[in-house]
Amino acid sequence: MATLVNRYVIRHLTGSKANQVEEFDYKKYTELSFGRATTNVVRFDPERDSAVSREHGKIVRETDKPFSFTLVDNNSRNGIFINKSRITGSAPVQPGDEIQLGQGGPVFQFDLNPRPAELMMSTRVVDIPVSIQPTKELSLTETAALSGDNDMAIPHKVGLGKQTVERMMMTERRKTGKSMVLGVAGLLVVLSGLAYAFKDKLKPDVQRVEIHHHDSTRIIEPTKDGLTAEQIASENTSKVVFIEFGYKLVHTTGDDIYHEYMPIKLSDGRTVNKAVYIETESGKIEPLLGLKRNVAVGRPIAMAGASGTGFVVSPQGHIMTNRHVAAAWNSYYSFPQDAFPGVLLVQGANGWEISDQPVQEFRWVPGETQFFGKKPMSGKIIDGVNTYMDVTFNKNEQRFPAQGKPVVSPKHDVAIIKIDLAESLSPVKLRDADKTIAVGQPITVMGYPGISPDVFVGEYSSDFANRNPQIVKVPDVTVTPGNIGKILRGQSAGKAAAYYSEFGDYYQLTANATGAGNSGGPVFDKDGNTIGIFSASSSREDATRITFAIPIKYGLELMGRRQVVE
Repeated sequence: MATLVNRYVIRHLTGSKANQVEEFDYKKYTELSFGRATTNVVRFDPERDSAVSREHGKIVRETDKPFSFTLVDNNSRNGIFINKSRITGSAPVQPGDEIQLGQGGPVFQFDLNPRPAELMMSTRVVDIPVSIQPTKELSLTETAALSGDNDMAIPHKVGLGKQTVERMMMTERRKTGKSMVLGVAGLLVVLSGLAYAFKDKLKPDVQRVEIHHHDSTRIIEPTKDGLTAEQIASENTSKVVFIEFGYKLVHTTGDDIYHEYMPIKLSDGRTVNKAVYIETESGKIEPLLGLKRNVAVGRPIAMAGASGTGFVVSPQGHIMTNRHVAAAWNSYYSFPQDAFPGVLLVQGANGWEISDQPVQEFRWVPGETQFFGKKPMSGKIIDGVNTYMDVTFNKNEQRFPAQGKPVVSPKHDVAIIKIDLAESLSPVKLRDADKTIAVGQPITVMGYPGISPDVFVGEYSSDFANRNPQIVKVPDVTVTPGNIGKILRGQSAGKAAAYYSEFGDYYQLTANATGAGNSGGPVFDKDGNTIGIFSASSSREDATRITFAIPIKYGLELMGRRQVVE
């Protein structure tokens, strides 16, 4: 059943309306105008929001396309930014995008209530191409009760006042103090019970896992069957991180790369802008690319608002994740909704000509493009750069930006990024289990699937220059137990193989309570060792779903521990 959208949601992040939420009737409004003038639907303070023009811009709902929206700049004085990238004229906008009105101006997040499942931006798991027509993964959709038309026409503002936040904080402090006392007492009872239950089964050579909680340390003795998922999670929660990122394709000149569009007149007399593609060779198609300053109408080759998972692999702050998280331009590109069907240019007797065959959706990797403009590239003149990449630890609101360029594998979906902290970090334990791995072995996956509900906290501001209480989103890790369902082996380089998978080297998992956002998360064995990196999933119409992990040996190669094949 399709999601029934009830309201538009405008979450004000900065500016005179910071921490306020406005909601508007989805049926009533096809456009949300914003500016300082009183005629706007979303109105800003004429004095405090000086970067905002009187009629700054608007968000337009495309009535002929479900859940398709365009952000329009009304020639504003200071411009409009989507996810920190300035737009020219207009650009597609999706629920979850952050919009800034002028450099240094107010920022708000555009959203829908409820947000349709197909527009969940959180993270992306690589979609596995299959031999039959791909299908969408089934998901539970939300429904919302509709109120009367009179109520719907009135914008609702929601915000937390100072007194409310103070009461929240005092209540949480009382709960925390009481919970600590009860937690310590309960822990002593549990440990005493474990010691008695296993007093006759403990062996001198049993593995010991130390779990550190600030200044205290407790010892967990695994059973003969290994650690439980709960024990693995307790040991590794602080080592599994949430990654938010965006990127763009740039030229060696530093200019942004745009996908070119051209005006096409339709049979009904309307003129629309269509994405342009070129046939680089027989059967091979790429988008027509150009410099931003040379493209009259186009879309940037970029992505924002995505997220994934990573895990600490060194005390110095090295984080291992997927290549399609750390350097997403090396993976399949997610074209905007208006990119298809497109116009195809082919080489004819008189040069480039428009083909009668429209271009339908296809797979393209930006980092592997061969043409720029209408000519083949000579050398590496375009590259991808992360516009932002922030790392957040579990249940923490502080974002730590990744430093420098990621280290990426040339042939596997593995990468390493680095953050700088004043303290040393505790890494996960890495184990190359490729020689001992077997079907049926238990595993535990940890990560941040986007379908999991968001968690927010209210906090005081201790900044004398800004006393507004803050509502902050914090990541909360998800733990998923499962098993090794199948072992896929790729063909070894330089060796003949009678039986191998063209899919490559992967562990197929039966860990299905995962999804977009888990990409780059650790896969633990029964002893708490990281043996794989969660990478991809594939699903069918009948809800059958399988997931995949990359053997950790390919991550060890990036750490300088590559072994010569015997």
